[in-house]
Amino acid sequence: MRAGAAATVLGALALLLAAAAHAATAGGARDSMPGESEPAPLLIPGRPSPGDTMIHSRAQRARDQLDLGHAFEKSGQTAAAIAAYSNAVKLDPTIAEANYRMGLLLVRRDQPAAAAKAFADEVQHHPENADAIRELGIALTRLGETGRAIQSLERLTRRQPKNGATWHALGFAYLAEGRPKNAETALRHALTLPPVTFEEYRDLGAALAAQRRNGEARAELRRALKIAPADPTSWFDLGNIARREGHADSAFALYRRAESFDSSFAATLQAQIQILHEAGRDTDAVDVYRRLLRHRPDQHGARLEAVELLESLGRDDDALALARDGVRAKGDQPQPHVLLAVVLKSRGELREAMTELRLAERMVGRAPAELQRVHTLMAAVRAAAPDSTRARFAADSVAALPVRRPSR
Repeated sequence: MRAGAAATVLGALALLLAAAAHAATAGGARDSMPGESEPAPLLIPGRPSPGDTMIHSRAQRARDQLDLGHAFEKSGQTAAAIAAYSNAVKLDPTIAEANYRMGLLLVRRDQPAAAAKAFADEVQHHPENADAIRELGIALTRLGETGRAIQSLERLTRRQPKNGATWHALGFAYLAEGRPKNAETALRHALTLPPVTFEEYRDLGAALAAQRRNGEARAELRRALKIAPADPTSWFDLGNIARREGHADSAFALYRRAESFDSSFAATLQAQIQILHEAGRDTDAVDVYRRLLRHRPDQHGARLEAVELLESLGRDDDALALARDGVRAKGDQPQPHVLLAVVLKSRGELREAMTELRLAERMVGRAPAELQRVHTLMAAVRAAAPDSTRARFAADSVAALPVRRPSR
């Protein structure tokens, strides 16, 4: 019998006996025999104790949640599947596969940090899961932790020398760490092992391009596009090669082709903006900025660049509108409020600027660098205020501001 279960049973029995004694003495007359309490659970050797039954129940509920996650995943309900897998590991942290499946779904949702944690939890409890080890290496690479990723993936290639996906992942990690020659070796090895994928050709092309072997790189990228003609990254990489060779018009066309297959592909939109800016086509660049921010409103740096460009073109009202769009789209983050405050200050709308900065101050919390930036801007707003209103700004309080929700 487990110690925890025994303590629970004895404690319950003591409470029941005390209650019986109290009932027997209440009301004056005392019975010759104490009142009977409910019998404690029988503990029979070979049968589960109450505590064991509870554990069994949690394990079964965890398996039920795992099965539910599979069903949601098959029907395309990603959020519901993630929730079910999360419930499974809360009920039983050691349950196999739940963390792994959840990690794969988080990768699809572009949440590499959360995915890495899920894969790491799977590997901790199930170190035999080679797929989880490989996916953890890829996630760590995307997070910039290439040293850890390479160390883990190199071990896995020794354990799985004939697994092409593992060699591909190692090549990807080498490339991210700036070791294109090592990446080339790993990727060429991956291509000798089935199944051959377009991603292996594409990443080999990127490794060759990083070594300035443009002709060979272009050939590998074309092989990738024969298998997957709608892959935006291959078109983007071809654009980078053309741009490096000084063919800006060809590069621009290739970047547009990449965008046609993924309109939210931030890198290819930013590359178009650079080409247009270098060509002095700032009005056209504004249009690309708008497309980028429509799909990626969280690109705060791009919004700042677009606002500054509009102001340089004398389009102050458009700059203000674009800054307000940022607050509407991502008003739960401090950066859009800071940007709007800067635009309002430049227009002399100081009280409105201070309101935005107070909201940003509340959202930043205690992050030292961000808080210092907000306070510096506040000081600039106060300094720009006329003497008659400066005291009012000094008396402004975060607590006095209402919580404003971004309008939709």
